[in-house]
Amino acid sequence: MTERHFTVTTYIFHEGSTLLVHHPKFQKWMPPGGHLEKNETPPEGAKREVLEETGLHVEFLPQESLRLHTPQVTHLERPHFCLLEKIPPFGSTPAHEHIDMIFLAKPTSLTIVSDPAHSNRWFNWDEIQALEIGRDIFEDAYQILHHVMNSSK
Repeated sequence: MTERHFTVTTYIFHEGSTLLVHHPKFQKWMPPGGHLEKNETPPEGAKREVLEETGLHVEFLPQESLRLHTPQVTHLERPHFCLLEKIPPFGSTPAHEHIDMIFLAKPTSLTIVSDPAHSNRWFNWDEIQALEIGRDIFEDAYQILHHVMNSSK
């Protein structure tokens, strides 16, 4: 059976643009994200990854849902999408799959802090379209951005 990892990805939107991180391993523009840490909920992991990779604090875009509040139950913000992604082997890491929980968010501040391993920049839809799928951006990221950025027009 293929090994599976739980991951989170957050697409951040502000004034018609989205913030992407240039990933050094893949040499592609991607939204911030990564693996969940032990005992971390998906919303906590998504916000942590955004903060680590961009320095931004975010709030998730609202979704309509039933909210339960009891002494034994805490409502978690849910992802907008959940994808099963096939990850090819890379170096000594074997092929595996990511169960990726995709969040949509907006920044609560605009001060971006790039870490040395990641460069960040805002892209509008025209700039996203100029990226070459496969070389500059993963196809799933392009499709999500196309859906979200064009559904609000």
